[in-house]
Amino acid sequence: MRRLMTLSLATSLAVLGTGACSNFLSSDKVRLDPNNPSQATADQLFVAVQAGQFAQQEGIIALVGCMWLQQCTGTSNFLSTLEKYNIASEDTPSAAFSSIYEGGGLVDVRQVEAALTARGDKQYLGIAQIWEVLDIAVAADIYGDVPYREAVSNATTPHLDPQAQVYADLQGLLDQAITNLGGTGPGPGILDLVYQGNTSKWIDAANTIKARLFMHTVETPTGFDAGALNNAITYGLKGIKSPANDLNSVHTTNPGEDNLWFQFYARSGFGQYVVAGQNLADLMVARNDTFRLRRYFGPANPGPGYGGQGLPPANTTSPAGVSSLTGLRNRPDFGQPIVTYVENELILAEAYFRLGQTANAQTHFDNARATVPGLGAKTIATVSDIMEEKYIALYQNIEVWNDYKRTCYPAITAYPTTTFGNKVPGRLYYGTTEENVNSNIPNRNVQNQSGGNVVTPPPANPGFRNPNDPNPC
Repeated sequence: MRRLMTLSLATSLAVLGTGACSNFLSSDKVRLDPNNPSQATADQLFVAVQAGQFAQQEGIIALVGCMWLQQCTGTSNFLSTLEKYNIASEDTPSAAFSSIYEGGGLVDVRQVEAALTARGDKQYLGIAQIWEVLDIAVAADIYGDVPYREAVSNATTPHLDPQAQVYADLQGLLDQAITNLGGTGPGPGILDLVYQGNTSKWIDAANTIKARLFMHTVETPTGFDAGALNNAITYGLKGIKSPANDLNSVHTTNPGEDNLWFQFYARSGFGQYVVAGQNLADLMVARNDTFRLRRYFGPANPGPGYGGQGLPPANTTSPAGVSSLTGLRNRPDFGQPIVTYVENELILAEAYFRLGQTANAQTHFDNARATVPGLGAKTIATVSDIMEEKYIALYQNIEVWNDYKRTCYPAITAYPTTTFGNKVPGRLYYGTTEENVNSNIPNRNVQNQSGGNVVTPPPANPGFRNPNDPNPC
């Protein structure tokens, strides 16, 4: 798991993570030793972890999810290939698996945690543990059964842990983090790029993450698990209380420290090949959701208004034409939302609604809509009303893909593929580097039939998806 992966120029531009770490580490705030020691300090590694996690949350997985869920559309080059789910021959997403463990991933965060444990700084440790959860949650969400308990050890071929076990371990780690955040220690201060060491905000964020992960375990072959829904409510009620307390990535206008979507559009050479998705653009136009349209997209060509490009092979376009990804949030210093108040409120709305508590669901649904200027009152009729809000609000966020696997919203027409049964793929392939060196990783033919579920029994209707996705869309 410690092997570093060398990326080609095209891949690194797509993943957009490698440079971010080194640029953040060049900051005067963390270049602490004038003698340039070969061993990074815990503080330096902590900044690298944050930069690595910003890159992971904004990188290739988010881009793939944006295209596959038709929030945006790839029109040419390798992006058109990825748009059509061709992830076997086009291996661009492969590096995302390595980044979970390396380059600001699990290896680094565990070193930080060990140093902070020795230092006795529980508050700082709690924050580092939350970053570990966010990192490994992506692994479980996107790959299912993954190396975790043996991932940072002497094991040269770490075993895959069952997805459900990984989720349970992460819930336990979040409990530890919340306890530690209430403990002693000076904390990281300004080295915490998100909340500057504010433990109350981190505790709220940890509770929202707990609610999110419980929602990732609610789906069963025959319905939804009431216990998991109630757990999501319990922690959602303790979650992020205001949009001002959202967990956002942090960027500057310095090259290498800027927003990865901006880097992709402005400097990679490939940004022009991703445009607004017709599914999302037309939905927002129909709702007169102009406040967010201006933030997400540029004016359509030829216009007037906003629009998007449809999925191949139909390649339809909106009446106004196609918008680029040049909205008001396409700035170098835009902080990409990772875990937010609106997500928390809509988790509560969905969980309450599925449990038949419609009045409570409506309250939290209204709270989420109240954050968007111009949206009027709306009564929830079905779960799709809630998921529509979430689909729009979580634009460019990995969580949209997780929501789709659970709810089958939006009802999109997938690109036809024999390999994936004419469905939107439910996961990605394990990274090729790990496949080549770890005999516990199943080959791609096995993954095509039962996901990565060589540890967890495959779903009743097997296919390219994970154990928490028993009912394919």
